Amino acid sequence: MAAEDAPATAKLRASYRDYGLAHPGDAQAGEKLFRDHANLACANCHAVTGEEKSGPNLDGIADKYGREDLIRHILEPSAFIQPGYEQVSIITTDGKIITGRIRLVTKLIYRLWDAQGKRIDVSKSDIEEIHAATKSMMPDDVATAISPDEFADLIAFLSTLRSGVLTGFAGPEEPVEIHKLPQPVILKPVHPPELKFTNPVWCGAIPGVAGQLAVVEHQEAKIWRLNLNTQPPEKHLFADLGDVVSVGANQGLMCLAFHPDYELNGRYFLKYEVREQGGVKTTVAGRLAGADRLSDCGAASRRLLDIEQPAFNHNGGCIAFGPDGMLYAAFGDGGPQRDPPGHSQNPRIFHGSMLRIDVDRQEDGRPYAIPADNPFLTRHREDADVRPETWAIGFREPWRFTFDALNGDLWLGDVGQDKYEEVAIVRRGENHGWNVMEAFVPFSSQYRRDAATYVAPVFAYPHGIGVSVTGGCVYRGDPASSFYGVYVFADYESRRVWGLRQENRRLSLIRELAKSPEHIVAFGVDDAGELLAVGYEGTVFRLDFCATQFR
Repeated sequence: MAAEDAPATAKLRASYRDYGLAHPGDAQAGEKLFRDHANLACANCHAVTGEEKSGPNLDGIADKYGREDLIRHILEPSAFIQPGYEQVSIITTDGKIITGRIRLVTKLIYRLWDAQGKRIDVSKSDIEEIHAATKSMMPDDVATAISPDEFADLIAFLSTLRSGVLTGFAGPEEPVEIHKLPQPVILKPVHPPELKFTNPVWCGAIPGVAGQLAVVEHQEAKIWRLNLNTQPPEKHLFADLGDVVSVGANQGLMCLAFHPDYELNGRYFLKYEVREQGGVKTTVAGRLAGADRLSDCGAASRRLLDIEQPAFNHNGGCIAFGPDGMLYAAFGDGGPQRDPPGHSQNPRIFHGSMLRIDVDRQEDGRPYAIPADNPFLTRHREDADVRPETWAIGFREPWRFTFDALNGDLWLGDVGQDKYEEVAIVRRGENHGWNVMEAFVPFSSQYRRDAATYVAPVFAYPHGIGVSVTGGCVYRGDPASSFYGVYVFADYESRRVWGLRQENRRLSLIRELAKSPEHIVAFGVDDAGELLAVGYEGTVFRLDFCATQFR
């Protein structure tokens, strides 16, 4: 779009937005537009249910977005590209440019679906470069293709697409009502608005430094030190990795883990993406802080391990040290949607797995050692392709995990595919099911194995109440609090914050605690054991449990 056209386009979109909000529209007429209008071509890219096309299925879309959000997504599709549905551009060795959405990646090909719903296979040997595009496959000129009345009709139809399931699940066919606390938990910003961060994705206490937090910025690739001892708080740069980290819609600097002996050795670890040889890798790397432990020393990162990413989503987003002193790292299935290669059921690759390594030793040419009790080590000795680093498999997109400070339970939030989001407790050697299972129900039989045992989550919730789980923390601050021992987690899109109790991985109680003012992307713990929540819009909150009771 030419620069001089931008104001006119913005004005036209604003008029359609206002009209769509003011007029209810005709859902039946909107469905006909969706299926038959040649210029819109909605049905070429989207199905409501059934086999997925180049765009996501739309069943339940009205649970995810209210009317105003639906309108914005239709009028400005490139501003709201759903992870996993990015358009990619492939430049071939003979100069051709092929665009579409990745549906399958194998050792030999990239399979795309284009905007017309046509399948395109591109041999890897013919690819010169591949890039994620910033432009949606949806047309960005809807306001010029249909009338305001037709636009209102289309929105009316999309607003009818609800899943209708508003309960959580503690097991197959075990619905659980989620009641709100009479008095919600309060999310209090720990810093003034002028100290907002740019798309933060992680925060936590800096060991041995009272009243100070480290905050990780996703796409700025910076780590900040937030000093809460001063009034107002002060923000200081801890590290800048802008020249190291590859940044994209779902890529960047993801997570930080301080070594258990950080106060003595200054070691800390990061997870981030790098671009190499025309592709993207997710890496886990170690770095060193300066002598005062208040900032990075400036030395280069030391890479421990990395994996190539076949698509531009589902990289996983978390590393953490367990109570055993080992470093755990979670990786997603690597995409594309639905895990067509079955990565998450394959112990010979890192995708879809939880890894566990010893960063205090080196062996067999690796910059780390394999703990002697890792569950896949015996299989590795029988089959060298099985990865001995693996601790558990069967995850789709394990965005955040933490350890219970009291008993060491490893809690994980796994972002779902079509219908459910999952919260699980993970133990050694387990298979958590994806893509054979989604939560408590079968998803695909392609990679099912008769001898396999698929571990169910503690809790799952449908896309009627949220569509992107953010794994949380077990509260171990004040032992006298009614929230002591409650696992607190959230949904990124719906901004709901929940708390649950369990016994032996069976749900015993769940409540909705609050509605966050921002999209929660991570939880953390300060040096007093109090819970923090990270809003992707820039604010770090402290959860105040004092005014309510968990019951």
